[in-house]
Amino acid sequence: MRRWHFVTFLALTSAGCSRQDVDGLERIGRKVIDRTQAVVSPLREKFDHTIRGIGGTGLRERVQQRLQWDKSLADSRIEVSVTDAVVELQGRIKSDEQRRRAVELAGSTLGVERVTDRLQAD
Repeated sequence: MRRWHFVTFLALTSAGCSRQDVDGLERIGRKVIDRTQAVVSPLREKFDHTIRGIGGTGLRERVQQRLQWDKSLADSRIEVSVTDAVVELQGRIKSDEQRRRAVELAGSTLGVERVTDRLQAD
């Protein structure tokens, strides 16, 4: 950090700025950095909390949440089981479109290597 101050001082003095100008700009720079950190800090905490939550969620829960939140699967009953990175979908669905969507969502979930489809259409 000190090196940055020295380089800035050299650049500004060679541009015709006095030591007083350099000190004033340095104070302004510190204020900008402090205020930026004050704004960013709560956001970073929220981000870190979210990332920890995602990382702490198991594969089964991630797939289950994706299926539950998809509007096209709202009226379906799908159970998810996981062995290693293989997801098995079981339950009742109303159409082949729901089947395709459920398999697509499960297969595109981070950590899933393969999906076994045991869904039954009404």
